Amino acid sequence: MKESYKAALLLSFLSPFFAEVLSGSTPPLEALTNPLSFPLIWAFYGVGVLLVREAWVRWGRNYMGLMLLGFAYGVFEEGIIIKSWYNPNWPDLGVFATYGRIWGINVTWAVWLTIFHSLLSIAAPIIVADSLYPHLRNEHFIGKRNIIPLLFIMAIPSILLYFVLGAYQAPLPQYLISIVLFLLFIFLARRVRKKGIIAFKFALKHPLIYGFIMAILLFLTFSAFPHSSISPLLPMLLGVFLALHIYSQMHALGDSRVYSLIFGFLTFWLLPYDIILEINGVMGESILGSLTFIILLIHWRHLKIK
Repeated sequence: MKESYKAALLLSFLSPFFAEVLSGSTPPLEALTNPLSFPLIWAFYGVGVLLVREAWVRWGRNYMGLMLLGFAYGVFEEGIIIKSWYNPNWPDLGVFATYGRIWGINVTWAVWLTIFHSLLSIAAPIIVADSLYPHLRNEHFIGKRNIIPLLFIMAIPSILLYFVLGAYQAPLPQYLISIVLFLLFIFLARRVRKKGIIAFKFALKHPLIYGFIMAILLFLTFSAFPHSSISPLLPMLLGVFLALHIYSQMHALGDSRVYSLIFGFLTFWLLPYDIILEINGVMGESILGSLTFIILLIHWRHLKIK
């Protein structure tokens, strides 16, 4: 098997693993016991992240462009396919069913999930995979001839998710917003330039610690504020600001050091967050999160030695 195919296979696995299994959305026991669970999310997330990376490489590997492509993916999944943006009874909403629901749209939830998918479903797996295959950073993993077959593969879980998991019928005017945003983010990702990036000295000196702190801040922004009387506008604006800040530091760090930032960012989700999930009854999360952390730590130390 060609090395680029191995890298593509790993990347396609990392996206659902980070965003679904380690986040608790698809608990480890469910992924192991339900024969259709992980293959379906693998086909959806895996193809999605491969297509995003292909566009990102073709358009110049600009980290702000990666953010926008990640936003587009988040809009596609949650706004267009699953429609959790609109469904007031979506099981994962919790307080977001009322906090920041405007004009039939779970706006605060939509902002949070768009940022979450950009970082956990797209950026983190791409950067981890590229750090394992640094000589392939600028290589195409799939090529033009494979794009159409991959879209057909992604269409299978997309149709199932749309009609089964996302069976809620969203009002057409609101639904059109997600389609417009999806196209807008792709348009902007194609045209974004590298100029104007502000480097934050602490992030440059301590990218791992910076990434860990940013993960905590994002988590608290969308877990603490919604349980307060603070206007939903504040966590939405703060969340977007934090996302912009994280991606700007990725660009400032460059390809060779950005893994440290992502490792720090993932550390929060792999250790404290997965332990919280375990305490709340999501069995296997703390063990799987800890094992993943150890593997990524060993890789980080290897990169530091080099």
